[in-house]
Amino acid sequence: MKKDTTKFNYYFKFIKKSPHFSELSDGTIEEILTEFSVENWKKGESPFNSELTKNKFYLITKGRVKVFQINSTNGKEYIIEILASGNIFDIICLLDSEEHHVFTEALDDVEALVVPMKLAKEWINKHPEFNKTLLPYLGNQMRFFEENATDLALLNTWSRTIKLFVKDINTNLHPSQLKLINNLSHTDLANMIGSARNVLNRHLQKLKEDKVIEVERNHIEIKNIEALLNKFKNS
Repeated sequence: MKKDTTKFNYYFKFIKKSPHFSELSDGTIEEILTEFSVENWKKGESPFNSELTKNKFYLITKGRVKVFQINSTNGKEYIIEILASGNIFDIICLLDSEEHHVFTEALDDVEALVVPMKLAKEWINKHPEFNKTLLPYLGNQMRFFEENATDLALLNTWSRTIKLFVKDINTNLHPSQLKLINNLSHTDLANMIGSARNVLNRHLQKLKEDKVIEVERNHIEIKNIEALLNKFKNS
């Protein structure tokens, strides 16, 4: 990316605000930004595959990406996570240099800053300050995946549904408005909690009857946050 352009200045500000690069000096950010290019994908497209993630490092700047696995025998899908603006993909490949065999789908029109994985690995050695934010991010990701595995093993579908909403509103400045899972289909929501759509629909209906949420097509709004949190504590 060329310096002293409107695009360069825009992405400079984006990276400077990113927690992953917050320890870097302005000069270092300018240096690494010249190595980035911009890629775009339309809603419904598959932005990343296992071969690409081994060779490219992505920093999402706009939109959401669904990362999921599919059982080849029965077609059952499980959504591992939803990435949004500011998220890195793929942190696993950055560390082990192996292909990450997952499926991805753009839930919106998606834009990302992209750099060869080889260069991203060099930053780890060349800029030790980069590790100050990278390692905590890795720790958070490990905790996230551990918590998901534990929830699947120990919580029932009702508790996992409640927790799905609670985790989302905790990341949002406007708690009544869902952020990552806003406007997802009920099938996708069911796949996030590892259940069937009809089971999720029963839970949504119960929450609606209790006036905790309001559902209109794929849009869900939290109407009573206190009641939702109470259900979470008692689930």
